Amino acid sequence: MNEEQVLRRYVRYVAPGILSMIGLSCYILADTFFISNKIGAIGLAALNFAIPMYSVLGGVGLLLGVGGATRFAIHQARGEGEEGNGAFSQMIWFGLLLSVLFILLGWGAAGPLASFLGASGDVMGLTAMYLAVLLTFAPCFIFNNILVAFARNDSAPRLAMAAMVTGSLVNVVLDYVFIYPMDLGMFGAALATGISPTVSLLMILLLHIFPGHNTFHLKRCALAPRLIGSCCALGVSAFIGEFSSSVVMFTFNLVIFGLTGNFGVAAYGIIANTAYVVISIFNGVTQGSQPLLSEYYAREQRRQERQVLRYGLLTAVALGGLIWFGVTLFAPQIADIFNSEHNAHLTSAAVPGLRLYFIGFWLTGVNLMLAAFFAAVERPLASFAVSVSRGLVGIVALVLLMSRLWGMTGVWLSFPAAEIVTLAVALTVLFCGRKRATGRRTDKRTEGEWLLD
Repeated sequence: MNEEQVLRRYVRYVAPGILSMIGLSCYILADTFFISNKIGAIGLAALNFAIPMYSVLGGVGLLLGVGGATRFAIHQARGEGEEGNGAFSQMIWFGLLLSVLFILLGWGAAGPLASFLGASGDVMGLTAMYLAVLLTFAPCFIFNNILVAFARNDSAPRLAMAAMVTGSLVNVVLDYVFIYPMDLGMFGAALATGISPTVSLLMILLLHIFPGHNTFHLKRCALAPRLIGSCCALGVSAFIGEFSSSVVMFTFNLVIFGLTGNFGVAAYGIIANTAYVVISIFNGVTQGSQPLLSEYYAREQRRQERQVLRYGLLTAVALGGLIWFGVTLFAPQIADIFNSEHNAHLTSAAVPGLRLYFIGFWLTGVNLMLAAFFAAVERPLASFAVSVSRGLVGIVALVLLMSRLWGMTGVWLSFPAAEIVTLAVALTVLFCGRKRATGRRTDKRTEGEWLLD
């Protein structure tokens, strides 16, 4: 397979991956737009307090979907179809168990959960309402992510994209209908968000699984903790990438509320939701690359594997530069989209925040790509180290420290600082892998294959 063929396959998988993840990110972006224009800053703050649970649901779905689908792709490339079915089945049964737990949490503890996430006063009731409805649809979020990931790895990347984009369009339409003509407020926004993955899920079922186009099948089996752990280890970078959004948002909300109050939280809502779309673009690159990386890895096609990694890194750098330039140039316009009340305090907080925070996106895509690469080639510990550094330990520690030193400027710059630290960790992992591989290299190995050890 020559380099041109690898590039065509890369584009065939990554382009739909980017579009599908943009569609997923628009679930919350649509809520942000309509709520900010209909309900105002209070509604925007309430949504910002509730979003961490949306990220948790997405993270669990990606943990099971990306992890199980990666294991499935490796088994398929090796001709081990039954083992691939086992991975799919375990993810489905485990996803069902987790879905029940999330539903019970939403029905029985939405109020305490809203309080735990930082909501209080007038914001509390709106946040609790959104959480209760959102968690009721937990099975749809989780199973949608599982089936989309498996369909993408089952030679159906365009269908996966179509399902996610359709769900996103449905969300935008229903957000408008429920919030404006029907005047359902936060309840309507949450209901639209919950219905959208249901539509995507039904498309995968009706167009791929029920007609028999799929090569993976559900089978009766007891939960196998060892296999579940093996699959989840390969999906941990995707999980941490999504779950960390909830931890980071929770931490940022508390820090910013202490510094500037609800208007600061609302300004961060604009930044965080814009950033969520951008990160989804990078996730589209990584998730589109994963099936190819896992396939070439399983078949020991090292040259093609390195080509896909190279394409992914170049794409990430190019997109990061374009995104930073665009946000820096149009920061006031972006803030105005979510500021229907034309609140000067909100604008004055959001514009500098956008310009400083988005410096980090020069490196975000590179870090996400390296973490995804390690997971795709069965190096879960390396993937975990990069993901934790980027999404949990690094940024949480830095925002707490830098906010004390430089106030809101420190808050916004903590994200770029965390990405720099993460890149250092990723390069250290690569360098250590190179040293180990150099010591074991035989005459048949080519320079650069240390990346795959």
